Amino acid sequence: MAFELSAPLVLPDAFEVVEENSYLGKYIFRPLEPGYGTTIGNALRRVLLSSIEGYAIATLKIPGVLHEFSAVPGVIEDVVDIVLNLKQVALRPRVSNPPNRIFVEVANEEVLKAGDLVKATGSYQVANPDLVIMHLDPSAKVQMSLGIAKGRGYRFAEENKALLKEEIDLNEIVLDTSFSPVIRVVPRIETILYRGKADYEQLLLEIETKGNLTPREALIHAMDILSEHFRELVGAMRKEGAASIPPSIPTQDPQLRVLLMPIDQAELGLTTGAYESLRSKNITRLIDLVQLKASDLAHFRGIGKETVEKIELGLSRLGLHLGMDVSAYKSLLS
Repeated sequence: MAFELSAPLVLPDAFEVVEENSYLGKYIFRPLEPGYGTTIGNALRRVLLSSIEGYAIATLKIPGVLHEFSAVPGVIEDVVDIVLNLKQVALRPRVSNPPNRIFVEVANEEVLKAGDLVKATGSYQVANPDLVIMHLDPSAKVQMSLGIAKGRGYRFAEENKALLKEEIDLNEIVLDTSFSPVIRVVPRIETILYRGKADYEQLLLEIETKGNLTPREALIHAMDILSEHFRELVGAMRKEGAASIPPSIPTQDPQLRVLLMPIDQAELGLTTGAYESLRSKNITRLIDLVQLKASDLAHFRGIGKETVEKIELGLSRLGLHLGMDVSAYKSLLS
């Protein structure tokens, strides 16, 4: 038995909350193997900024307003400013299937704030209720229809218009939308002393959100997304592996595992041209290659004496050789 010089990978078993509220969370994960702080931190940062779903106001319709460069009677802000303010509204649904439109009517008010939108619907809450949307003359009356969409990341108005073309009216104004509830993610890596060694790490992850999703909720979503990707990949690989080996073949056979290895993963040290030459002859696995003799390879385009020697050397390292009898695995032979 070989000397055992490695130990099981250290997995993080400590989760510490440094600071947490509806908008900011600072979390520590430890211990981590050297380098894993960067690996995990960058992966989570990527997913948090790009893949967490959120809700945003995507369209605006005001009776009598035909485009963004119009003015609304009795309103100080022009439509461009109103649109810019609406883009900042942070919505969170209160129900599982929230409506895609909110109808708002403002009368006898001097200021319309984001928090006033919830008066028109009980299906959403607003994380930034003090955001000012418009100032009005007390005698003014304004009606608005707001289209709500769910999405990820940032989407330009033209993209939204193409996706919502069946849902919007002719004179409806389509907005650029930032769906992501996450504003900022900063991973920091620190070395720690663990098991008498000072090269282990801890990851300090700082997450800032708009408040329509808490930092902890966003972090859990990101971890679920990454886990789901790996589960699907592992399942697909296991399924593919099971399909490639007939039930009659003992998969625990160590030589079989080597023989089924793709040629470009066997570290034979060949040139790209040599690999392409082999694949052109349907030589894709080592089991296909070892059936050949050196004299057979000499007829392959781009494979000379030096390449044959590399193949023989590479196969010998794996306990294989050219001209092998692999008839025991007949069902695997093309």
